[in-house]
Amino acid sequence: MLELIDVAAIVIVFLLLILVAREIVFRWRVRLRVVTGDESLLEDNRVKIVNMTQGPEGSREVNALRMVPLKEDLSDSQIIGNRP
Repeated sequence: MLELIDVAAIVIVFLLLILVAREIVFRWRVRLRVVTGDESLLEDNRVKIVNMTQGPEGSREVNALRMVPLKEDLSDSQIIGNRP
């Protein structure tokens, strides 16, 4: 016969499995939305965009700018490229 501790352990394992499955489905759906170019992904509060390299029309540019030097002799303080 199952005791209270056994039932609690089964419930906890079941809840952990549900959380893992939910995270897997969430990541799969976000990846699918990125591939299809869903513009509403930019307004989704559950997703944090760290680096946007390419986006659909109407995308916003963030203040952070990643700079990659084209030549090794340039210093880190020089801006490379044309900015309006």
